[in-house]
Amino acid sequence: MKQRKQLLDEAKGIFGAENREAVERWVDYWQHSKERNRALLHSFERLTLINFERKRVLDIGCGTGGLGEIIGDRCHLYVGADYNLHVLKFADAALRRKYLQCSGVALPFQDACFDYIFAFDVIEHIQGGEPLQTELLREMKRVLRPFGMIFLTTPNLWHPFEGHSRMYFPQYLPTFLADRYVGLFNPGFLKEHNTFGEIQLLSPRVFKRTLRNSGLTFLHDLPNGLDRLEFLKHAPWAGVFAYLGLGWYPHAEFWGILVKRSAQEFLRRKLRRTWFYEQNQPSANLSDFQPSIDFRRDAYGYQLGDGWYWHENNGTGFRWMRQRSSCYLENRGSARFVRVHGYSPLPANRLEIRVWANAGDGLVVGEHFCKERQEFQVEYLIPFPPRPGLTRVDLAFDQTFRPDKPDDQRELSAMIFELGLTEERMKDEGGRMKEEG
Repeated sequence: MKQRKQLLDEAKGIFGAENREAVERWVDYWQHSKERNRALLHSFERLTLINFERKRVLDIGCGTGGLGEIIGDRCHLYVGADYNLHVLKFADAALRRKYLQCSGVALPFQDACFDYIFAFDVIEHIQGGEPLQTELLREMKRVLRPFGMIFLTTPNLWHPFEGHSRMYFPQYLPTFLADRYVGLFNPGFLKEHNTFGEIQLLSPRVFKRTLRNSGLTFLHDLPNGLDRLEFLKHAPWAGVFAYLGLGWYPHAEFWGILVKRSAQEFLRRKLRRTWFYEQNQPSANLSDFQPSIDFRRDAYGYQLGDGWYWHENNGTGFRWMRQRSSCYLENRGSARFVRVHGYSPLPANRLEIRVWANAGDGLVVGEHFCKERQEFQVEYLIPFPPRPGLTRVDLAFDQTFRPDKPDDQRELSAMIFELGLTEERMKDEGGRMKEEG
């Protein structure tokens, strides 16, 4: 970010050199925006798993580029976009950090090209009210990858303090009265904004409707990074609103993670939740979905479904499964086969592999009969065209057993070493393609 003197010169051109209070306030705001961005990013990283490596990031309403300075070197590409050229000129571009002037309701990007989108305190500045605010959300959805995330913040209309004007209650007045009220106590605001009507805060009801009409949803129940029961637990007094079905109302600001509705079930696995750690013991090595799971290398993302037990002795090597288990594997667009490598400790045990084309269409792609206690490695063709996104794979055995230890009540069927999606079939030692199953 450029030096304070340059910011002061720009502010004097906007407000006039005689309006020192407005000039100082404007400069302080932009100089502290980087620290606000850092604090918001930290809050989101506490909430969910964010991995910037090899990711494309879009920052809508980037201002002077504070967020770009924080994450620009951690991602494959950072693009900062802002409608106001007078603040963009203070952003420092770099090899993997680019800036451009554009409108949020007409983003100049291809479909599905960004992994993460940041929109801190932007949507309330969109002129045109609810229709164009909905269009902003639709545009973000359009350029977001299927399992990407949008990190959004915006003030709540029903909170009495209005942060842009730094005053109480102007949002409840007709525009002509709000302009007089703000002009009386904060005249500098109307130097940068023609009218207070340019700030169009969203109420809970309107925000819910814009999300519904755009096809987006919060990854969590409430716009504060929590589900209802968590809110009630961590904030007993305000949490009562959630208990009464009014959990959207008691917040000064809406903030949270937006995702495509079709991806919500999968991406909730990335939330840093106590129940998830207790039940699934995810690998600390990966934070993204992967095409394969290799328990021997402790390499698997947050993609295990039901039916798994932790490694024996809490170490790497294999994963016990119950009679039925499921997982989610990322198909990056060309995988045509599903492969499973494991060990059956029971003779005459039959394995069934089911792959899901969509949420309601699971198809058995193959069966393998383990005649004896044996290690097995099987592979089957997926009978529908490959497409990018997550593919659910279910494993099911006929038989289960209980370990010899009296205090071990687990029902086990097999050990799994590795399973995944592949583009080509396995080859035998002679280089020939193996037969299926």
